[in-house]
Amino acid sequence: MENDTEIRESYIVPEKKKRRKLPIFLGVLVALLALALAASWVRIHHITNHKNAADMGLKNATGQISEKQSQLTDLKMQLDTTTQALKKERTAKEMLIKENDSLRTLFPIYIMKLEVANADGNGNAISQFGKDISAASSMYLLPQITYCGFKLGEKVDLQVKLYNPDGDIVLGTESPKDESYSYTFTINSVQSSNKVLLNLKGWGGPDKGHFPPGVYRYEVWYNDMCLKAVTFKLK
Repeated sequence: MENDTEIRESYIVPEKKKRRKLPIFLGVLVALLALALAASWVRIHHITNHKNAADMGLKNATGQISEKQSQLTDLKMQLDTTTQALKKERTAKEMLIKENDSLRTLFPIYIMKLEVANADGNGNAISQFGKDISAASSMYLLPQITYCGFKLGEKVDLQVKLYNPDGDIVLGTESPKDESYSYTFTINSVQSSNKVLLNLKGWGGPDKGHFPPGVYRYEVWYNDMCLKAVTFKLK
């Protein structure tokens, strides 16, 4: 009997040792699964970050494309505006050329500007052309024209009319009918780029304060056509 008991004990002990391997295996399996899940989570997190970065890059690229499209639209509008302005300028130049051609047949000169200054008895301007003149220092009202000539060497007869503040033509004892005086000169340049300044004849007297304050007007005529007029003030 003693031997039988010893045999049973020796049989039972190995059986208990085999059963202990299962929890160890399950622990290892759980650990491996945990590692696999952790690795999968890391990979998923990495992929998600890449996706977010890609989405952000796509969003930025889309914004840049929209901005470039807006800039391109603005440039197209500016180009259209510039093109229209160039067309208008070209049309204006063509019309000016046609007008110049027609003017050549009617007038010997084209007056672009008419300005007046106060002058002394020698015809020297003592104030700036185009500026208001002091009535107290007024002597001779000197008109100056800026013109382009059409026919070189042609003799031009201009009629000059000075109107006082009452609207009457200022006349002298030797004034022609309905004009203050006549002025004759010869065209010495017909270049369109060469704008000629020409002082006509001053009208007034040697005493300062010759003209009272008010608004005056000069007109320059050729035959029966007024080529240019200007209104100016004596203060």
